[in-house]
Amino acid sequence: MRIASLSVACCAALPVLILLSAQPVLSQPGHDRSDELLGQAAERYARGDLKGARASTQEALSAAPGRFTVLHRLARIESMLAEDVSGEDGRRLVAAAVEHAREAVKSAPDSAAGHLELAVALGRQALKEGPKTQLSLSREIKSEVDRTLALNPAQGRAWHVLALWNRRLASLNFMERTIAKTVLGGVPKGASMENAVADMQKSIELEPAYVNHRLEQGRTFMQLKRTSDARRELERAVSLPPSGSPLDPKYQAEARDLLARLKKN
Repeated sequence: MRIASLSVACCAALPVLILLSAQPVLSQPGHDRSDELLGQAAERYARGDLKGARASTQEALSAAPGRFTVLHRLARIESMLAEDVSGEDGRRLVAAAVEHAREAVKSAPDSAAGHLELAVALGRQALKEGPKTQLSLSREIKSEVDRTLALNPAQGRAWHVLALWNRRLASLNFMERTIAKTVLGGVPKGASMENAVADMQKSIELEPAYVNHRLEQGRTFMQLKRTSDARRELERAVSLPPSGSPLDPKYQAEARDLLARLKKN
């Protein structure tokens, strides 16, 4: 099951600009050093060196503990790294992302960026759990993405998370729906495949060059048996320049695999 899928989930600008853009820097002890380290992290992120970017950002956090800018960037990097790490290592990595995102929200509760990274990290965490825990986490994921969009409705990655939340809950099987009655009191009202398509389209409109939006819209259309629409979105995912995220090559490889499956059917 991909919440992936609640995945995150995910921004669609150039990588360096993503990591360099943040809250205003306050003149506090340790900030000069943390700024230097964040610059190093941004350069490594742009090269696709997520492990190196994480190491530099961890150093920045040591230099400026509790700094919002560092916390939400670290949460994002750890969420991305956790996507392809399985087993206990993956659980520890995504738990760190959730912890840092929570600290970011606590540091700046009215910043959309912190709530977004918490929604994404929780989505990653859900992917590593069974149906009961996934459904339990879905409540907080929805709350955090709603808060993000209330603060900044132009957050494309937030619409992406909301689309996947809709897709996941709208496609529960019988056993999962039974669990949902216990955990959530039933399938949340409003969760639908139609909303999944509309929300992902919103993310595409806001961030048209972001590969993963197209990939996940293609998956949704495949699930709906809308083959021509799925093919269109997957072809666009493959054709985009891989400049939105260090994970773009991975997403494009997945899109090619799905296109190959469509050709066989």
